[in-house]
Amino acid sequence: MARQPVRLKYAESDSFSPGGGVTGVNNTKISAKVKNIAFAKDVALHYARSDGTWVETALNWQKSFGAYDLFARTDDTFVMTQFVIRYSVDGQTFWDNNGGANYHIDEIRPNTVGGNVILNKAVARQGTQAGGGFVFTTSWVEGEIFVKNLSFNKRVGLRLSTNRWASFQDTFGSFSGNVPVAEGLSQIEVWKFKTPELNLDQSSRDFAFAVFYNNLDTSEWFWDNNFAQDYSLNKTDFASDE
Repeated sequence: MARQPVRLKYAESDSFSPGGGVTGVNNTKISAKVKNIAFAKDVALHYARSDGTWVETALNWQKSFGAYDLFARTDDTFVMTQFVIRYSVDGQTFWDNNGGANYHIDEIRPNTVGGNVILNKAVARQGTQAGGGFVFTTSWVEGEIFVKNLSFNKRVGLRLSTNRWASFQDTFGSFSGNVPVAEGLSQIEVWKFKTPELNLDQSSRDFAFAVFYNNLDTSEWFWDNNFAQDYSLNKTDFASDE
C-alpha cells in the first residue's frame, strides 16, 4: 500500500441529530494525498451504498505541496460504511483500498486514516538565540500527526534531517486528544510534535522527514514517508505541509 501513489488522509462519515426537531443530518468528510505524477489528475471516492452497489464521487483539488497534492470533499447527501480511493493520472489508475481490505467505518466508529498514520500538518519555524556575544538563527518543525488507535501503548513521532539525510534525529510526539466526530467514538488520535530548536543548518534549504507510529504491543511500525520520497519542507518561517 505504501508504494501506491495515493493515500487516504482522513475519512469520517456519520449521521446525527443536531436538535430542534432536526434529525438525520448526514456528514461525510474525505481527504486524500496523491503523488504529483502529472498536472491533470482525476481523484475520486469509490463507495458502497446500503444496497451494495458501488458509486463514485469526485474529490476536489485543494492545494499542491510540490511532490504531492491534496484532494478533499465534504458532503451532506450521503453516508458510507465501505470505500476506497481511486487516482487516475497520465493514463494509469491507482487505488488505495487499505491493502486489499477496503476501508470500513460505521456509526459506532465513524472515522479512519490511511496506513494507520498520516501527517496532518507540519510547519517550519525560525527564531533567534543569543550567546557568546552573537545572535544565532534557530529553526525547528512543529505540527500534528493522525494515528488510528490500535493500542494504548505506542510511540508516535517524526524522523527529521536538516542536511539531506547525512544525519537525522527522531522526535517523539505527545497525545493531544481525539479528532472530534459528529456521532460515535473517534478512532483517530492527534499527536503533536515539536523538534528541538537548533541553529539553522544552511547546508540544505529544506527539511526532509517522515512520520512514524510504533505499536508497542505488537512491535509493528507504520510510516508515512510521502510515497517513499519523504516530505520536503522549506526552512522558511511558516512554510507548511499538510
